[in-house]
Amino acid sequence: MIEVVAFDADDTLWHTEDIFVSTQNKLEEILTNYCETAHLHERMAATEKENVKLFGYGIKGFTLSMVETAIELSEGKISAEHIHEIIQLGKAMLEHPLRIMPNVEDVLKELHGKYKLAIVTKGDLLDQNNKIDQSGLAPYFDFLEVVSEKDTTTYENLFTKWGDYPAERVMMIGNSLPSDVLPVLDIGGYGVHIPYVTTAAFERTDRIASGHRFAHKDNIKEIPAYLEQIALKYLI
Repeated sequence: MIEVVAFDADDTLWHTEDIFVSTQNKLEEILTNYCETAHLHERMAATEKENVKLFGYGIKGFTLSMVETAIELSEGKISAEHIHEIIQLGKAMLEHPLRIMPNVEDVLKELHGKYKLAIVTKGDLLDQNNKIDQSGLAPYFDFLEVVSEKDTTTYENLFTKWGDYPAERVMMIGNSLPSDVLPVLDIGGYGVHIPYVTTAAFERTDRIASGHRFAHKDNIKEIPAYLEQIALKYLI
């Protein structure tokens, strides 16, 4: 039976990716002063994917990727004034008010005390911890984890750290198949995919999740009933 229910944070508990999309649209407006921007999103996605190896995930790395992309697409013609404007866009992202997803707190209240609850989020440590604090959701959780990558090794280490939980007693819930679902399925755990309206380029995959330990849900409010459904199977 499930003992630990873990949640992704960005675009699962609160909105994040829409801020990145909005900021990238503002970058496009700046670059229209220098070049055609038809391929901006593709170029930006490629730069981000390459830079994540060095800068990790999060707003700071995204801001550096915006600067690099702007310099490349403008062929070095972009002004210091516009570089400064791009940096200010990044700072504005860090200061953007946090918006909790609908039904999140109701679900956490319902699950609190019945299961061990965890947040597993990747990105900049300071930024992610600030979001957790700002959300006011920390008291519902037994474990709060900010990691640099979400892969099978990371999850195995976390499950051991939390109390030597076997993977089959853990459910991970999130909007990203390659980060939140597939690695947990690969080690024998449960994975629930709740898609967000938009997905970052580096969180897309052609791999299909399947099996009795996988579920697709449209809304987080479906989670308590799904957990009860799993528990009933074990009782029959």
